[in-house]
Order: sequence, then structure tokens, then C-alpha cells
Amino acid sequence: MDKRKLIGILIILIGLILLAGIIYFMFFYGIGTEVTPKEKEEATQPILPTSTTQPTTDKPKAVFEVKQPSPVEIKQTGLKQLAASFAERFGSYSNQSDYGNIRDLKIFMSLKMQAWADDFISKSRAQKSETDIYSGITTKAIAQEVKQFNETAGQAEILIKTQRRQATGTTGNTATYSQDIIIKFVWEKGVWKVDNAEWQ
Repeated sequence: MDKRKLIGILIILIGLILLAGIIYFMFFYGIGTEVTPKEKEEATQPILPTSTTQPTTDKPKAVFEVKQPSPVEIKQTGLKQLAASFAERFGSYSNQSDYGNIRDLKIFMSLKMQAWADDFISKSRAQKSETDIYSGITTKAIAQEVKQFNETAGQAEILIKTQRRQATGTTGNTATYSQDIIIKFVWEKGVWKVDNAEWQ
């Protein structure tokens, strides 16, 4: 082997060793990448687990209490509903309905009021009012108020506020007005019965 070939082989070997050294330092010692002081500080801080839940607040939660009605309030509510229905039917009639508004309500009336109803219908029929031209009133209950409730005495009084619409000749020819009615109840034969109905 001559001298020239030996020098060439040595140069190639030295070059390979230098190349291997450079690659080694680049991969294992991070040559060529500068670390800023901020990155160094962040790298030294511990990594805390992140939470997906919202931070809890100490704001008080609103609590709504549902008040249960007393037995007396339940009875009064039932009477108000009955009085409102009675007032609407009692106050809705026409001169061609043959007092159906009163006859249909007799099952809700006390014996005293049933006697009044029979007498009222009998006297009204005797007058033979004109029925050729239509005349009628429609009544709608809009509010109820307990004026008196005495379960021991078996007496109650409910005020019903109504809106009434009177039609004459045709259903299109109407006049609307407000009117109150007092419905009085008595405890008769184990049930509440209407004892009086008086328009105010």
C-alpha cells in the first residue's frame, strides 16, 4: 500500500469520526438550540393537572318553599269554584230559553232556594213576556272572594265579580258591563248548597 492511499484512508476515517461526534453532541446535548430564561423557568415549574369543572362559588342558592293549602283553604277554593260556575249559569239566559238557567241549577240549591226558583219561574211565565225579539245576557266570572266562611255554623258567602254582555235583537247588538253577585251557601244534608244569589 503506498503512502498516498494510506493518507486518504486516514483523512476519511478522521472525517467520519468528526461527523459522528458532531451528530452525537447535537442530539444528546442540544447544540444549536438556545433556551431562553423564560423557557428555563417554565421547564423547572411543576405541571399541575388541569380541571374541566367550573370553580365553585359560595353564592347562596334560592330556596322556594311550596306552602301546602290547609283543609279550610281547600274547602274555600272548592266553594269559590262552585260559586263562580253557579254565577255564570245563573246570570246567562235569554227570553227564549224558558228559564233553563234556573231549572238546571236546582240540584245545587238549598230547599229554600228551590222554592224561590219554582215561585219565580211560575210568576214569570204568567206574565207571558214577549219572545219574538231576542234578548239575552251572557255572564263570565272574572274573580272570586270569600266574604264569610263558618264551617261550624254551616254558612259561607262568596263575592263573584262578573262581566256581562247583553244582546238585543241580534247577537251582534251587544252592550258589556260589570256586575257583582253574592252567592250564599248553607250546609244542607251533608253538602254545601246555594241558599241565595243576589246581584249587586
